[in-house]
Amino acid sequence: MTTICSFDCNQSALKSLIGDRKPVAPVEGVWMNVSAKVFEDQVRKLAYGLMVKDFRRGETVVFTGCTDEMKTFIGAACRLAHLNAGFSACTDGNNTVPVSELDYLMSIGGTWSRKYKSSVDRTMARLILGC
Repeated sequence: MTTICSFDCNQSALKSLIGDRKPVAPVEGVWMNVSAKVFEDQVRKLAYGLMVKDFRRGETVVFTGCTDEMKTFIGAACRLAHLNAGFSACTDGNNTVPVSELDYLMSIGGTWSRKYKSSVDRTMARLILGC
């Protein structure tokens, strides 16, 4: 299956998703500035992982323990998974995800990518078209 649109071929998708913020993503557990392609690969994995967790479309998922540089990445993944990202220091609520679970979510997302890829591809196409 081919990707409908990737950040690599269309920088407007990246701009639509994160605006003027720098693409920062975790690579082997270290958060760093990355290329558009690496950002896309990593943010897709997190989006797929969030989809596996069966959060309902439109729900707010609250992430705890995040730094400012993580918020853009997490917000982009939530947007691709049709979720709303919230950020808090406390851990109450059913839809709370501690930042320590991001690696796990990305790991299961990579495993389940085939199931959710078409949904994320459609969302990215809509972002580019402004729908």
